Amino acid sequence: MNRKTHTGWQRFFNGLALSVVTAALVTGCQDLNDIQHLDPLKGVVFKINYEPSPTTLQGLVVDARTGESLNSPVQIRIYGPDASRVVTYEGVSTTSIKSSNADLFLGLKGTVPSTAKPAELRIVAEAAGYISSSIYLFVDKAKPEPFSIRLVKDAAPPAGVTLSNGVVETSSTGAVRTNESITTQTSASMTTSATVQIAANTQLKDTRGQVVSGNLSAQIAAYSSLSELALRAYPGGFTTRLGVDDRGNKDVVGTFTPAGFVTIELENSNGQKVSNLSQPATVRVELNGDVLNPGTGHKLKAGDQIPVFRYNETNGEWTYERNAAVSQEGGKLQAVISATYAAGYSLAFWTPSGTTCPGGAQWAITGKPDGKPVSWKLYNRNQLYKSGSTTENAINIQSPFSGAARLELYSPSGMMIGTATVSQLCGSHTATVTYPANLVDLDVAVTAYCENKTDVQISPSAWVRYRKVGTTNWQQAFLTAGKGKLVGLEANTDYEAGVDYNGFNAVTINSGQTSGSEMIKITLPKDMSVCQ
Repeated sequence: MNRKTHTGWQRFFNGLALSVVTAALVTGCQDLNDIQHLDPLKGVVFKINYEPSPTTLQGLVVDARTGESLNSPVQIRIYGPDASRVVTYEGVSTTSIKSSNADLFLGLKGTVPSTAKPAELRIVAEAAGYISSSIYLFVDKAKPEPFSIRLVKDAAPPAGVTLSNGVVETSSTGAVRTNESITTQTSASMTTSATVQIAANTQLKDTRGQVVSGNLSAQIAAYSSLSELALRAYPGGFTTRLGVDDRGNKDVVGTFTPAGFVTIELENSNGQKVSNLSQPATVRVELNGDVLNPGTGHKLKAGDQIPVFRYNETNGEWTYERNAAVSQEGGKLQAVISATYAAGYSLAFWTPSGTTCPGGAQWAITGKPDGKPVSWKLYNRNQLYKSGSTTENAINIQSPFSGAARLELYSPSGMMIGTATVSQLCGSHTATVTYPANLVDLDVAVTAYCENKTDVQISPSAWVRYRKVGTTNWQQAFLTAGKGKLVGLEANTDYEAGVDYNGFNAVTINSGQTSGSEMIKITLPKDMSVCQ
C-alpha cells in the first residue's frame, strides 16, 4: 500500500508538473512574441556632441553697405594651398558650395593649424546683383573667429564705391562698333572718378575664346582708397599670396596698400561675359592726394610709380601686371592702366612679408577683464587695414605692413574705449582700455535636431552671433558641445542671438534671465550622416 500510495502521489506531481510546464510554455511563447515586437529604444533620445572636424570655420556673406547677410543664394568656390582639406558641416569634402542663406559652416581635415604653420584658403563668393569678391584666410588655430565676405550691391553700393552703367554695341564678330567711354560719378564719399575707354573694332571674347556679341551692358565700379566701407569690400583683403609680385618674388605672401581700385564688367543679354579684349582699353583712375606712398613715406605725387594688379573674379587671384606712372592732369593726380581683360584692377603698393616685419606685430591689451570682448580696427596710417573682435588680452597680426599704425578698440556696445598709435607696427606694443563696468555673462545652449527624427539631439560646437536688439554691433562667442557664454552683456537688456547655419537661427534673450533658460535651436537636413 505504501508503494501504491507513493506511486499515486508521484503520478499526481508528475501530472501537475507537466501542466505547469505546459502552461509556462504557452505563456512564455506569448511573452516571446510580445518581446519580438517590442522596441527597446522607444522613447530614448540619442544625444550627440558633434563638430565636422577639430578645425571649425564659420563665415557669412554680407552686403557691403548694410553689413547684413544676403537674403539670396550665394555660389562659393574654394581655392588655395589647403582647399583639398575643406569639409562641410556634414563632413563631406568640397570646394564648391551653393549656399541658399549666405552662410558657411566648414571644417578642415588633418592637422590643426598653428601660428607656425597656418592653413591658407581663398574663398570666392558670387551672387546675382552683386560684384563678386573673396577673402584670403590664414587659419592659425582650431577655432578662429568667424569671417565675412562683403559684396557690393549694384543697385545700392556702400559709401566710397560708385558705379556707372552703359551700353557697348558690337557686331556679330564681337567687334566694338564705335569708340566707347564710361566715367564713374563723384560724390561726397567718393571724390575721385575712373574712366574706361574702349576703341572701335576691339574684339571681345569670353574665357573660352568665344566672341561676345550684341548690345552689351557695361558696368564700371570705382572704389575709394580712404573710405572704410569701400576698403572693407576690397577683394581678398590686404594680406594675400601672389604667384609673382612686382619684385619678381614667386609664391609670396605680402600686403597691399591700395591707392585705387576699379572693376570692368561687360555682358550680353544671354549672360555671356567678356574676359579678353583684342586691344587694350584705357583706364584712367583719379587718385586721392592724401594716400601715402609707403616707399617714400610721403603723400602721392606726380612721378611716383604704382604697381598695377589684376583681379580674377573666378578664382580670387591677384596677378601683377606692370607699373603705372602717377601724373597730374587738371589739378588732379591720376594713373593710366592698359587693360586687356574685363576684370578688376588695383593700383596698390606691395610689401612682401618678412622683408620688413618677420616677427609680425603683437598688441597687449591692458585694462580689459579676462574673457571680456573687444572689437578693434587697425589702420595703415590713414587707411583701414583690418578689423576684428577678441576675448583675449592680445591681438596678433600675421604678415603685417610696415610703418605707422593706429589701433582703435571698442566696447561690446560699439563705444571707443581705447586707442594707440605707433610709428612702426612691427614688434610688440601695448594698448590700454577703459572697460565698461557692470557687464554680465549669460550661459546659453545650442541644440540641433534632425528634420526627419525626434530621437536624435545634437550638441554642436559652433560660434554664436549676438547683438543688442536695435543695434548693428555684432559680437561672437564660441560654444563647445553646445554650451558656452554670451559675454559682455548689459544687464536686463534684450539680445538677438543665433547660429548662422541654414539661415540665422535667432532667438531673443534677456541678459537678466536665469542662466541657461534659453536655447538656440538648429534644424539639420535628413541626409546628414547623424540623421540617418
